[in-house]
Amino acid sequence: MILGIETSTAQASLALYDAGSDAIVWESEFSTDRAHNAVIFDPVSEMLALYRNQLSGIVVGVGPGSYSGVRVGIAVANGLSLALEIPSVGRSSLEAWGAEGDTYAVLGDARRRTFFVAEVKARQLQGDPDLIEEDLVEDRIARLKSDGVPLYTADPKVEAHLDGVVLCYPTASRLARAGAAVDPADWQSSKPLEPHYLRAPYITTPKKKQPRS
Repeated sequence: MILGIETSTAQASLALYDAGSDAIVWESEFSTDRAHNAVIFDPVSEMLALYRNQLSGIVVGVGPGSYSGVRVGIAVANGLSLALEIPSVGRSSLEAWGAEGDTYAVLGDARRRTFFVAEVKARQLQGDPDLIEEDLVEDRIARLKSDGVPLYTADPKVEAHLDGVVLCYPTASRLARAGAAVDPADWQSSKPLEPHYLRAPYITTPKKKQPRS
């Protein structure tokens, strides 16, 4: 069975997919205004008590999304992979949206007066998300609507601000199902799991203290 872990948004989830029966056999959803590390270990423990010896791989959503949320999911995937000696792979959370169709666009607040727009076709992310100035985002939305592309966001403020954008979240069940199509070579890869950032992390060096006169 393949475990999916999705923690990039406020609505997080875990799910187990059984390829033999083509079914999600176990699922847990949880949300928190704090870091997901406060609540994720109870459902992980429940899953292990039921299916520990049946796990064959882990697929974790690597964002983009909450900085701390994504890192919690990756840390759990790394820990389980090491402890259970099973492989893990990362997949864009944008490809796991809980939308009915497989072609859609995801919008979100990218801060600094910009939005991100990501287009997904057949559950495949079409290049990196675009960063768009806030005064241009409605034009992009209009073009997507004219093409019949459903629009989703995981941010209630974006849903309220932009007409025609529906609140929806990525799901662990989508990730777990996607694991069945992962190339065997990717399962065996030792490449470390890395978060998908919209921008490089903003890091500054501390200013030198001026000597007192």
